[in-house]
Amino acid sequence: MNFRKYFAQTQNAKLKRYQKMVELAGLRPHHRVLHAGCGHGYSFESYNNENEVVGLDIFPPSECDIQRENFRYVQGFGEDMNMFKDKEFDLVVNVGTLEHIRPYEKLQAFAREISRVGKGYVVIVPHMYTPIEPHYQLPFWQLYPMWFKKFLSRHFSIGNYPKGEFEDLMYFNKKGWKKLFPDAKIYDYNHIRFGIVRNYIIYREIPA
Repeated sequence: MNFRKYFAQTQNAKLKRYQKMVELAGLRPHHRVLHAGCGHGYSFESYNNENEVVGLDIFPPSECDIQRENFRYVQGFGEDMNMFKDKEFDLVVNVGTLEHIRPYEKLQAFAREISRVGKGYVVIVPHMYTPIEPHYQLPFWQLYPMWFKKFLSRHFSIGNYPKGEFEDLMYFNKKGWKKLFPDAKIYDYNHIRFGIVRNYIIYREIPA
């Protein structure tokens, strides 16, 4: 069961999302950026050649394959970024990470750290009512009863997950995300054409 071919994330869709992030945050070339949970850089670094960018993730530096002149990698955990001072960065970016963070207390700590080290921030998570859930790639997967999701996962390979593997993703409505980011604005964003895959863009604009 894999619907990936019907709504694959194209480079054009990712570029447009990056441009919307830059617009909402008010990012300018002189701003310093922290990408907390940078992964392989496909959501931000691939499109940015102007800003000084520090990437943070849990894997060792030897496994970081982002090779860009404006990029530097630091190993660490998002819920404890004590290597950075308060408001050390103009912008903190986080894309598609927070829905994977459990338990809730760890997610709270991650959100606090994003707000602490950044003057502004942009966080992207799946929309509570996205028609296609982007990880399992089934219609409204996030709303299925838990027993049904576990049943399907036990018997089928679904989306990004092989048969027998199940992840209980963190899904919240706007009110739930506002509890984690009280001073944020939340923008409804159609990531894939016609709103097949939708995101929340949670952001605090960089002060002028």
